[in-house]
Order: sequence, then C-alpha cells, then structure tokens
Amino acid sequence: MKPSYPLKPLTAGVLVALSAMAAQAQDAVVEDSITIEGNAFTGYAAHLPTSGTKTDLPWLDVPQSVSVVTSTEMHDRGAVRVVEALQGVAGVNNTLGEGSRDQFVIRGFDSLNDLYRDGLRDDGTLQSYRSLANIERVEVVKGAAGALYGRGSAGGLINLVTKRANGDDFSRVTTQLGSDGLLVGRLDSSDSVNDQVNARMNLEFRQSDSFVDHVDSEDFFIAPTIRIKLDEQQTLDLDLEYAHQELVPYRGVPSKDGKPVDVPVNTFFGGINDYQESDSLRLALSHEMQINPQLNWVNRASWNQVELEQKGTRQGSVTGNNVAQTVNNFAYDPRTSITLQSELTWEAEDNQLLLGVDYNNIDIELLYAKDTSLSPQPIFDPVARVTPNPGFAPWRDNTTETIGVYAQNVHSFGDLSLIANLRYDQMELEQQKVGLGKEYLDDNKLSYRGGVVYRLDEDVSVYATGARSWQLPYAGIYINPTLAEFFHADLYEVGVKGYLMNDALMVNAALFRIDQEQPKTNTDGDVVDKQEVRHQGGELEIRGELNERWNVAAGYSYLQAEDKETDLKPNDVSDHLFSLWSTYQLDQQWKLGGGVKYVGARFAGNNERVELDSYTLVDLMAQYNWRQHSVQVNAKNLLDETYFLGATGGGSGLNQIGYGAPAQFQVSYSYQF
Repeated sequence: MKPSYPLKPLTAGVLVALSAMAAQAQDAVVEDSITIEGNAFTGYAAHLPTSGTKTDLPWLDVPQSVSVVTSTEMHDRGAVRVVEALQGVAGVNNTLGEGSRDQFVIRGFDSLNDLYRDGLRDDGTLQSYRSLANIERVEVVKGAAGALYGRGSAGGLINLVTKRANGDDFSRVTTQLGSDGLLVGRLDSSDSVNDQVNARMNLEFRQSDSFVDHVDSEDFFIAPTIRIKLDEQQTLDLDLEYAHQELVPYRGVPSKDGKPVDVPVNTFFGGINDYQESDSLRLALSHEMQINPQLNWVNRASWNQVELEQKGTRQGSVTGNNVAQTVNNFAYDPRTSITLQSELTWEAEDNQLLLGVDYNNIDIELLYAKDTSLSPQPIFDPVARVTPNPGFAPWRDNTTETIGVYAQNVHSFGDLSLIANLRYDQMELEQQKVGLGKEYLDDNKLSYRGGVVYRLDEDVSVYATGARSWQLPYAGIYINPTLAEFFHADLYEVGVKGYLMNDALMVNAALFRIDQEQPKTNTDGDVVDKQEVRHQGGELEIRGELNERWNVAAGYSYLQAEDKETDLKPNDVSDHLFSLWSTYQLDQQWKLGGGVKYVGARFAGNNERVELDSYTLVDLMAQYNWRQHSVQVNAKNLLDETYFLGATGGGSGLNQIGYGAPAQFQVSYSYQF
C-alpha cells in the first residue's frame, strides 16, 4: 500500500482559515501589549526541573546533571520537532534514526527507548518524529537513572513536560512557511470553563518536502487536555493525544574505502514507493492529592496504542562500485503500552521521602516481510526506481512487563544533603515467533543511587554521586538466546552547580564516568563472554539570562567512549560537542539572535569502519512583535555546510549514513487573542 497523503488539502484549508481568523481579529486589538510565547523578558533558566528526583527538590540539591530546554528557547530556535529542540544540550546529539524517527545519543549511549512524557514511558511515538505542539519544556537527566525510572537509561533520559490547562484564557494561531515546502499551522487555545474546570487544546498540521529527492512528510497532531479542581486538595488532569504521520524513510548513502560516497546531498537510494504511515493514540490521567502540607500523593496512568506500516528499501554491502539492496517491510499491528504509577512524597523540615510503585506493559504484534530480489545500485549514480513490495506477514509477538518498587530519601544536615535511592524491578519478557515455541527471559534486579550535595552558599553547590541501572538487550522488544542476561551501567559523577545573575543564569559543570557491561550467553543462558565499555568525560553548560534582555544557552562536552578491550569507539559518538545560542531583546518589538553548533569527527558502523568529518552549523533568527502580532525569521545552517548527520546503527550504519540538511529558512507568524 502506498499512502495517498489525504491531509494535504485539509492542511491548506486549515492554514487559510487560521490566517483569516488572524486577519479578522486585527480589528479588535487593544492598546495594551500582550505577552506572547517567546516575547521579551521570558528566559532560558528553569528553577524547578523535577525529572532528576521526581519531586520539587531544588535543582541545586540534585546530585546529577539535569538540563532544561524552555518553551522560549524552543520558540526562538524555530523548533518544530523534538529533534530540533535538543540542539544545544551538552552531551546530547541527534543521529539519523533510520530517517523516520527521533533518535538521540546521550553521553555516547543510544537513548531511543529512553524518552518519557510527564514522567511516564513514551512508547507510542517511538518510531516517529514527535511534535512540540503541546510541549512546555524538555528536561534531560544525564547518566544512569534507573534507580528512579527502572530499566534503561545508561547514558540518560529525556522527559517531555506537556502543556497544562492552568486557567489562562488565550488563543494563539501560528503559521510557518519554509524551505523544502515546509507548511505548518498551529492552534494553542486555553480557557477556564468555570472555577473548577480548565481546558486547553493544541492542534498542528505540518507538511514538507525534503532536501532529499522523493522524501516528504505530513503530520496531523491534536492534544486536548482538561484540568479539574476537585477540591482544595485534589487536582485531576485528563490528556488525549492523537498523531497521524506519513513520511518516506531516508536511509542515507553507502560508504566506500572508509568514507561515505561523495554524491549530491539530494541523492536518494531508496524506492520511490517507500513509505511509513502511523497512527498513535495516547490517553493519560494524573490525580494529585495534597493530603496535608507535608504529604502529597500522585497517581498516574497512561494507555498508548500505535499502528504503523513501513516499506523501506535499505542498502546492504558494497562490492566494487555497487551496493546490494533489500526491501524490509515491518508493521505494528498494533503496539500497545500501559503504564501505572503511584508516588507518595512526605516533606519534613530536614527530610524528604519519596515512595513509589509502577507497572509497565508493552505488547507488540509485529508483521514483517523481506524481498532480496533487487539488482544492485551503482553507488555513485543510483537510479530512482519502484522497488518490490513484499507485503506484511505475521512474524512475532513480544510482551515486556515490569513491576518496580522504589524509594528516595533526602536528608539535610545544614548545608550538607545526602540522597539515597533504591529500586527493585521484576522484569518478564515473552516472545512468540510464528511456527515456533514461546521464549522467555526474566529476572529481578536492584538499582541504586547514592549522592552527597554541599551548599557552598545559597546559590552554589558541589555534588558527587554513584548509581547503577539495568538495561534490557534490544530494550526488551526482542529476545535473543545469546543475550539472555541483562546489561548494567554504573555512573560516577562529580560536579558543581550555581545560580548566578540574581538566580537568572544556571551553570553546571560535571566530570563523569559510565561503565557498562554487556554479558553474552550461550543458548542455555550461561554467560560465556562479555563486552565492557567505558564512557568518561566532562560537561559545562550555561543556560539563562545574562540580563533581562540577553538570553544564552551554551554547552560543551568532551567524551572518551570506547570498548575497554579493543579501545575502539562506538557508532556515531563524537569526542567534542559544542553549542552556543543567544538572543537579545533590543526593545519591546525586536529580538535578534543566533548560534553555532560544532560536532567533532565520529565513526559510522562498528569497529571504526567509516570516518565522518566534523562539522559546524551557524543559525540566525530575528523576531518582531507588535501588539498581538509576532513575525519571526529563522535561518538554519546559514553557511550551507555539507555534513553527515549520522548513521542508523552499528551494524547497518556502515552503508546507511545520512546527510544533514543544507541551508534552510523559515518564516513564522503568530497572533494571540
């Protein structure tokens, strides 16, 4: 099946309607200025990120690196998708993601399965590009975090904090036009229905071509949320998210003699009838009860289901000047996840105790088919062609179920704070391949974190921490008899944090080491070998305001990541990452800004087979605000740097290396009423 992209006329219609609404509303403007998202005097500093401890513990007292990207920074950067929001976070880099999804590397470890939404696993849009339409901020916890969140998170995790119906009354419409046919329409509307009920709606249409021939995409996203104030002590949030996405996957170019082949950036090696189509639905509920001033109880639940089909033509091995190709089709029919969580926080004068329990179940019905009949493609002059479609056939069902019980205690002795985390997880995996017997993998694991924080004064602290987390092979979505033992990662980190400039500027410097052990087993489950990797380095990050008009986000990370036996670097990990982004509010109307990002040289594929050169990107922005109107222009990769974004993975990355986007421009118009 090839998608017909039925949303394009609808998208155009919505954009016209939104523009008409804005034009009609101009007659009703008032003399008083209205602050819109991204306007003057709102900044890049966050004072209560919660992802590091799941509580309101001050950032200075969290013994681990936690970065926050605010809505203002995302707006200034012109970010539309999550992958664009994290460009400036130290220690975080995005990679190709098979040309069809968000995929990040945190401190050198792949974090594909380490994205969360409001503290719960975000599994439904795993294979897609996530929208920022209903995201208030993005929080990144770096280093092993399994003592709070359970399985996963060797290098860190990303928590998307969604917008809430807080009782503000406003509506904001936004349209965007940009390079490669980018066309975006958004609506963010909030209303206080009555004293007890508030509602908010976020809506987005997005369509775009691409700098790569035959690659395009179209998205529709809607996210209504309701907040009900049950009484003075209880609040209930109800969320719904629906996302429909159609795109053509892009798997980059092959390599030869240790370098990606030198072809134009618009070169497409896939089939012109390739596609990916997905529908994701998420329902979530959060109930918070302030039992008394010292005791708070929060219960959360989410249900997520995604149906997805992908027909993808992939590059295989290179022989001479030709590359082999196959068509690999897969589908979720469906992929369903359920998460339940209950957390109780007790606050005393010198002590904070968190007790929690959670349950997570992921059930995957996977369809798969493969065609190997394709003739090879010439690597320097591929021919755009229709490739066979082998359809979809039942292949395997996988279920991953975990139950975790955890506790966290923070005790203060004057300027000294001690934090202790302990978590016990019961993890069970089941796999049923068509025509074969069931396979099982299960274990019980203990994760921990211990840390100490010392306040040098009310604005500066130093900290040290040690932690252990467990990872499931293949993130628990597949059982391999030769990987029948869980991995584990140990974190050691020391750092200093501070609020400067009257608490407007956040500064965090850290030194860290992460050791991960990956056991290998025989078919009886006995450990016969193991791979040990060590990732160590340092990070420096500054985010916030230098003054009330001048915002800055800067980060640098140095990372040595290698196999302890071979000293070889992993796929797509750079020694050096640097970013600087800054904006200045000239007056009530004008804001100007820009930035630079540097990514050092890396290797694609396992065993340092293909070298990827370093690259530097330069971005600029300008924004003009007048009454309820805002116009913003963003220039990305202004110097038109030719570079490689990354590879699909260690095994396939050798010949699936994706170019990054050349110079692109976009214009945004917003109207708030």
